[in-house]
Amino acid sequence: MKTKKQSVVTKKGDKGYTFSYAGIKMSKDDLRLETVGTMDELSSFLGMAKNLVEDTKGKKILEKIQNDLFIAGSRVFQAGSRNPEKKALFQPIAFLENEIKNIEKQFTVKGFVLPGDSLVSSVLHVARTVARRLERRVLTLKRKKKLKDDNIIVYLNRLSDLIFLLACLYVSEGFHNQGGGKNEKKGGKDSWKNWTERQ
Repeated sequence: MKTKKQSVVTKKGDKGYTFSYAGIKMSKDDLRLETVGTMDELSSFLGMAKNLVEDTKGKKILEKIQNDLFIAGSRVFQAGSRNPEKKALFQPIAFLENEIKNIEKQFTVKGFVLPGDSLVSSVLHVARTVARRLERRVLTLKRKKKLKDDNIIVYLNRLSDLIFLLACLYVSEGFHNQGGGKNEKKGGKDSWKNWTERQ
């Protein structure tokens, strides 16, 4: 028996409404949907950066962030559902902090950083700005008492910091003066290689 193929066109949202994972009907401009949509936008830019980077470690970091954003999105919807799942709070924060420390051991960013020194760095800077916008959306949810997991806010704050450092790191030869600012090396020519090979 052949299975009928399901089209992506359902026409269920033609009147401006959709359904959450929990089955709750909501307007497509609902703040929770706007927040999760911004997460999707951020993940898309991170996916583009992942395609551009050449080292395995960088690809793994970006993919882990993409997966963690799915978890964050589920937490946003659980906060407003009738039957929220009783799962552990969203806490991959230590991973971000550890990677931030590893990168900061290699160089220090001083002065104003102007995006545009390389393609992958530019994409990561765009991702950084989307991450900051996402953080603002989540803070609005929190203020309106539609979010109970404070760890998401902490996570996004750390995430934008890490993406900023990655954007500075992924410039030609790993380090480069940007927009009058200065990235000071701390490990000589092997710093970039040491970071990318650290698993």
